Amino acid sequence: MLFRNSADKDPVQTPFDGVMRNTLVWGEKTLLMQISIESGSVVTMHDHPHEQVGYCIKGCIELEIEGEIQTCPAGSAWVVPGGAKHEARALEDSLLIELFSPPREDYKD
Repeated sequence: MLFRNSADKDPVQTPFDGVMRNTLVWGEKTLLMQISIESGSVVTMHDHPHEQVGYCIKGCIELEIEGEIQTCPAGSAWVVPGGAKHEARALEDSLLIELFSPPREDYKD
């Protein structure tokens, strides 16, 4: 898959209350998704083998990675190493872009 437009997007999934994710596109080594999080919603502590890179487009989240907590307003970026325990809490309604490497098979069509 080289190109994908909004008409081709997967249905939005809601893995946690107030959290909506949508896979945008993937290749052999990466997967890109958009995540909307309502203020006060939490992506609970978890880990996975994939490296995860994120960018906050709007809003503000509190991100905990392996016990280190950082406030991430719009314009912030982060890396979650593969295997690291992490959690996100929306301090405001927020829009994020996240990339996973290797691609998460469970997030593809």
